[in-house]
Amino acid sequence: MNRKIRFFLGALVFWFALFLVWEWWKSFPRVRPLPISSAASEELKLDSVLNEAITNYILPGISAVVVKEGKITYLKAFGFANLETKDSLQIESRIPIASVTKIFTALSLAIFLDQKGITPDDPVSVLGVSEIENSKISDLTFRELLTHTSGLKDPGIVKTILRGRKFQGLDVHGAKILEKPLRNSNRGSFEYADTNFDLIGYLISKSEKSGFDSLMQISILGPSGMDNSSFVRDWPEAGNPIEGYHRTFLWKRLASKRTLFVSYPSPSSGLVSTPEDISKALIHLIRGKMGIYQPSLNWLQSKGEIIPLGFQSIKINGETWTGHFGGQAGFSSLLIYSEEKETGIFIQFNAKDRDNYRVDLASAILTIISSDY
Repeated sequence: MNRKIRFFLGALVFWFALFLVWEWWKSFPRVRPLPISSAASEELKLDSVLNEAITNYILPGISAVVVKEGKITYLKAFGFANLETKDSLQIESRIPIASVTKIFTALSLAIFLDQKGITPDDPVSVLGVSEIENSKISDLTFRELLTHTSGLKDPGIVKTILRGRKFQGLDVHGAKILEKPLRNSNRGSFEYADTNFDLIGYLISKSEKSGFDSLMQISILGPSGMDNSSFVRDWPEAGNPIEGYHRTFLWKRLASKRTLFVSYPSPSSGLVSTPEDISKALIHLIRGKMGIYQPSLNWLQSKGEIIPLGFQSIKINGETWTGHFGGQAGFSSLLIYSEEKETGIFIQFNAKDRDNYRVDLASAILTIISSDY
C-alpha cells in the first residue's frame, strides 16, 4: 500500500478515536432513577411510566400534564433541567415548546382577522400591509399558510448553519421571506415549513403595528392565564438553567445540543412555557367553543373542519386526537386533546426525540387514564 495512503488512513483512525474520547468525556451518563415498586393508583402508574422513560429513552428530564373534565389530574416533572448544574426539572421550569407554538399563533391570528371580517380563504393582501403589495406571495391565502400548502419552503441546512447564532429580528426575517420566497413548483401540495407561521406572525405584527410577542401576550397568553410564558428574545435566557440534549454519536450518553431560532421572536417555534402554564391552555382547549378560545376556534373551523386550521390530526391507540408535535434541537414535546373525551395531555422533554418516544409515552399515558373517558 502506498505510504501516503497508509499515513492518511492512520490519521483518520487517530482523529476518529480522538473524537470518540472527546464525546465520551463531554457527555453525561445515563440517569437511573429509583424504580417505583408500587403502582396501585393512577398517579403512581403514571409516575412509574415517566420514571421508566427516563432510563429507557436516556432522557435528562421529562414533564407531563393530564387534564380531564376541565380539571388538572396530573402535573409532574422528573429528572434534571441541567445535567451540569444538577438543577431539577420543575413544573415551573421554562422550556421551549417548539412547534407546539404554532397552535397559539393560529389562535392569535384568528382573533385579529375575525375582528377585521377576514376569512381563512382571503388572500394575505387584504391586510393592506404595504410590504406585501408587490410581493410574489400576496395572493396566498391564510388557509394555505395555516395548512402548509402555500408552497413556501424553509431555508436549507447550509443557510441555517452559515447564519449561526446571528440575531435576526422577525422584521428582518419576514422581509427576507417576501424578498425572495422559497417556493415549491406545486402550490397546493403539503410541505411542512416553519416559514408559513413566521410569515403569519410578521403579517400580524405589520398589520397591528405592534410587536408580535406583545400581541400574543394580549390576545392569547394573558387571557389564558399563562403568566410564565413568553417568546424568546435571546437564547439561552439569563437565569434559566434549562439545557437541551441529544444522544451522543456512539455512546449511550447525553450531550448538550445548541438551540437556534430562525428569528426572535419566532411565531413558528419560539414560545417558552411551563408545564403549569400549558395545563391552563389545555383546560381552555378541552372546553372548546364554550371556553375563552371560542372566537378563535369558530374562525379556524368556519367551514366545518374537524381539526382547526393550524393544528395537527394525531392518531394514538387507534383514536384521532387534535394537537401538535414539537421538536427544536434538544427539546421535544407533544400536546393532544379531545373535546369529546374531555381529555388532554402534554408531555415534554429537554432532549431530541430520535425514537418517537413522544407517541409511545402518550400511548402509555392514555392507556392508564382511558378507563375514565
